[in-house]
Amino acid sequence: MAKILVVDDSAFEAKHSKVLLEREGHEVLIAENGMQGMKLIKLERPDLILLDLVLPDISGREVCRWAKLNVESQSIPIIILTARTEVKERVAGLEDGANDYVTKPCDDSELKARIDAVLREKTLRDQLEKKNTEYEELMRKFERMAITDPVTGLFNRRRFEEMLAQEFERYRRYGTPFTCLMIDVDHFKRINDTYGHDVGDLVLKETAQTIQAQIRGVDTVSRYGGDEFAVLLSQQKGEEAVKAAGRILRHVRQLRFKEMKKGEKITLSIGIAALPDPDLKEMDQIMPCADYALYKAKKNGRDCAESATVHESNQDPQ
Repeated sequence: MAKILVVDDSAFEAKHSKVLLEREGHEVLIAENGMQGMKLIKLERPDLILLDLVLPDISGREVCRWAKLNVESQSIPIIILTARTEVKERVAGLEDGANDYVTKPCDDSELKARIDAVLREKTLRDQLEKKNTEYEELMRKFERMAITDPVTGLFNRRRFEEMLAQEFERYRRYGTPFTCLMIDVDHFKRINDTYGHDVGDLVLKETAQTIQAQIRGVDTVSRYGGDEFAVLLSQQKGEEAVKAAGRILRHVRQLRFKEMKKGEKITLSIGIAALPDPDLKEMDQIMPCADYALYKAKKNGRDCAESATVHESNQDPQ
């Protein structure tokens, strides 16, 4: 059943309410004044508050307003109990946030009915909030799934292209530099064919983690497709990107897998396209430029990084 806080300075009426409610199976807490009531609201988080309007220290309306302004207690329903019968008093209490208003002396059966009604409403509201929370969490999960690669846990190509559009817009408007890396796992098909796709997936996961460890939190790394990764280095020019690519190459070479032949290394080829580039005018020029730089790295023996400009990529038919 419910935990109910009775805030009433009348010991007789508080005891009567306690006996009545405990008979219905409720847990009952008693506060003799407003300050004690507020303390119990914070400590006990009751399911319902029966609040006398006239208290020895502060008014019941002040307690009600405080409870409704406090994030932790604003959802707790309040029934005001008072001997005052003026309509304006009832309206004021309801405007302060009370859920119901009962005039003293009240009939026990009426009080029980009003309490049951308020608790039913609270139960329905709590269930609705729980369902909304579950729905919101489910939607967040779906959103994460929509932008996450299931094998590596990195962003997928869709998310990468969204981040690329944001970076390019900052570059176009403010001239903010950034660099794109296209990364390919060397001879990945041979790894899959020799050791199987489970080992191939393990190589991708470890490579992804290694790449992520070598870039900053503000940078973006994604699995672009197959054995390719794409990295956005925010506010970094070409020289800084070359250093980052060198760190990635060096740390990936150190990876070892017990499932593979002893001493066998994983190496990468990396293509670098940096902005500003005087010939780069449109966003859709970036990835072809980085891809051309990747082609250069493979052509130069793999396990290395190469840079390219748009002008250079346009001049070479590959």
